[in-house]
Amino acid sequence: MANNMQDSELWIDRGDEFYKAQDFEKAVECFSRAIDLNPRAAFAFFKRGNALFAMDKYKESVPDYNNAIILNKDFSFAYFKRGSAYYEIRHYQNAADDLTVAIELNPDLSFAYYKRGMCRKIFKDFKGAIEDFSIAIEKNQTYMLAYFNRANCYFEQHNFETAIVDYKKVIELDPSNEQAYTSRGIAHGALGNYSQAIIDYTSAISVKSDAWIPYNYRGLVHSKQKDYKAAIEDFKKVIELNPKLADPYNNRGIAHFALKQYDKAIADYTRAMDLNPKSARLYYNRANAYYNNKQFSEAINDFTFALEMDPQLETAFLGIANSYFNLGQFRESIKEYSKAITVNPRLFQGYIGRGNSFMKIKHYKKALEDFTLAIELKPDSAQAYMNRGIAFRAEKMLEDAGKDFIKFLEFSPSNSRASIQVKQWLKKQGIAF
Repeated sequence: MANNMQDSELWIDRGDEFYKAQDFEKAVECFSRAIDLNPRAAFAFFKRGNALFAMDKYKESVPDYNNAIILNKDFSFAYFKRGSAYYEIRHYQNAADDLTVAIELNPDLSFAYYKRGMCRKIFKDFKGAIEDFSIAIEKNQTYMLAYFNRANCYFEQHNFETAIVDYKKVIELDPSNEQAYTSRGIAHGALGNYSQAIIDYTSAISVKSDAWIPYNYRGLVHSKQKDYKAAIEDFKKVIELNPKLADPYNNRGIAHFALKQYDKAIADYTRAMDLNPKSARLYYNRANAYYNNKQFSEAINDFTFALEMDPQLETAFLGIANSYFNLGQFRESIKEYSKAITVNPRLFQGYIGRGNSFMKIKHYKKALEDFTLAIELKPDSAQAYMNRGIAFRAEKMLEDAGKDFIKFLEFSPSNSRASIQVKQWLKKQGIAF
């Protein structure tokens, strides 16, 4: 028996040498021989589990850690490693339980706090995760991953300022950490610090030129700053690096749309739809591009598809109605404006559009009703007063028309063409304003 134990130790030592040389299969063989010779060798089970773990055989490593714990119930590292294996196979509650035992047995085990923090982060227990990452950092001031994940938890809590402090620490510890620059840029963007966000995204790109995420976020910030040409260049780079993503095509389409480059926007939205054909938003965006490009029939088709995917997309009803209006199909536009109003009875533009459609077919009383409802919803709308004034005038109700035109002048620039025309009409009618 003594010889077996001695031989077992020799096989463990040999396994350790193979493990250090990263020949994990040979290490497993040696530790297995040690176990055959001494089935109560807790370290042999533990080390074989570690070798299997190193080979990414996490599930296979768990029984070895089980045996190590059975043989030594106070084996803190075995609990830690089994918890780590459970984490890798996504048994997060089991992992958290084992890591808690490891911490109870060895309160100085900083890695256990970190791993348990990761479990809590997955559970969205951000407060608990922050506590664990903070303890890990107290025990190891250079624990870069603990700073990074604590920053991510602060971010999830919308505590962007504190997240930025932690991301800064990560960058101090690892100046080549592209993710930290990108994440800090996103935090700055959430605070409206767009210039600083762009600096961070640019730093991320300088560290890793083939990382598409910072290009994408920098493009989004350029769009928010209305620097659409710079945004287009960034989204172009994202597409070069990851051509199978729909979002950068959509984002570039939005930038082209803002520059009134509708044909280019339509092409980008179409490519995005090839990659993501079930997106109501993409159909909606392309419909708007068609509409502004005066391709009203195509716009109607896309707005209709968007509504089939998302029936609550009230502005798509509005887009269909506006398209029919521009095609001169006023009775159809009235139906569509009515649908939009049914979905959202407070949709100001729906009443304006339906009122204008009634005007076109000379149903002035119905137009008056709609313009009045629009004014009730938006009492400072120059457009609504102007349109209702025109409807009153069509009904020969000139005094009421005059009152509405005066209200229009209160809310409209005095040098606009419509204001000048209204003033001329009021003078002609002898109405003071």
